[in-house]
Amino acid sequence: MLGSKLEKLALRGGVDAASARGRERLGVLEGWVSVAVNLVVFAIKLVPGLLIGSASLVADAVHSLGDVASSAVVIWSFKAGAKPPDREHPFGHGRLESVASLVIAVLLLVAALEFGKAGLERLLEPRPVEASAGLLGVLAVTMVLKEWLSRFAARLGRRLGSAALEGDAWHHRSDVLSTGVVLLALAGERLGWRYLDGGATVVVAGFIAWAGVELVRRSLDPLIGAAPSGELQKRIRELALGVEEVRSVHDVMVHAYGTLLVISLHVEVPVELDAVRSHEVAEEVERRVGEALGAVVVVHTDPVDRNHPLYGPISALLDELVETTPGFLEYHDLRIVGSPELCNVVFDVVLEDVDPDDFRERVTAAIRERFPQVAAVVVEVEATLVY
Repeated sequence: MLGSKLEKLALRGGVDAASARGRERLGVLEGWVSVAVNLVVFAIKLVPGLLIGSASLVADAVHSLGDVASSAVVIWSFKAGAKPPDREHPFGHGRLESVASLVIAVLLLVAALEFGKAGLERLLEPRPVEASAGLLGVLAVTMVLKEWLSRFAARLGRRLGSAALEGDAWHHRSDVLSTGVVLLALAGERLGWRYLDGGATVVVAGFIAWAGVELVRRSLDPLIGAAPSGELQKRIRELALGVEEVRSVHDVMVHAYGTLLVISLHVEVPVELDAVRSHEVAEEVERRVGEALGAVVVVHTDPVDRNHPLYGPISALLDELVETTPGFLEYHDLRIVGSPELCNVVFDVVLEDVDPDDFRERVTAAIRERFPQVAAVVVEVEATLVY
């Protein structure tokens, strides 16, 4: 309820959440809300932690303060990432969100190291810790606040497709988990289990380290060029095949720059189309895919003669080979050059864990054995960066 009201307030004036301006506003909103809540939680934990001498509680307070730093990074990334493209950055600044996620991950790992050190010291030299029922109740309240904040950030992260916000959400969720461990430790201390305070601090460090490593992995994926999801590939193909003359789609490449997608793909079209119509088909595919996905799209057309007398039989043979040859995933752009009495066969293949030269020899032999009129077979192996 409160989260929805804050979102409406951020989008006042009719700003669309899907627009660049709306995305910036919602990202900055999450950052400032996180800063405010974390400062309150930090104070609630730090003061009693110092008063009772609890290493785990002070460490947990510092963890909450670290969340303030991560939220400040989120604010920066959304403001900087919203800058328009310029001469030095023609694809915009959208990947700054992934950079922000990586910074947050580093902060988590540094915090984990410090907390682990503090926990080990307390395990070696345990000290008595006292905690009233009232203090335990206050900590429980901070858990509720941070759980709300985590869900708020996660919801916005999913809505915007933002790794930075999802990372910040995990930052908040790790705080909830670590505070829960601290509650157990303080409750245990009341029963005389003095080693629980140091042990709880080590557990907190473990939670934070795990979150940091996971966030590093998720942050690096878009920076080093992760493969497009299966859902995105399927959507691109569906949109392209919606154009009447498109017979098949292959060689899909996707580069993500924040919310900006740069997509290239090949489409097979009937060989009967003249150059002007083929160009119009490519432009129509670019328009449909671009409008649906908010992407910059480049389309290459491959004219294929499916009416050639040998196209069907050779295609059927290749279908058989796909089913029976391990590592032969698919073929496309099948072209038969020449007459039914004497011709060459050209096509592209997608292979996995197969020696290309050995595959070429085997598939050439299979085709020429069944179709002796084939003079030459040219097999192009696709690069792993296309789908």
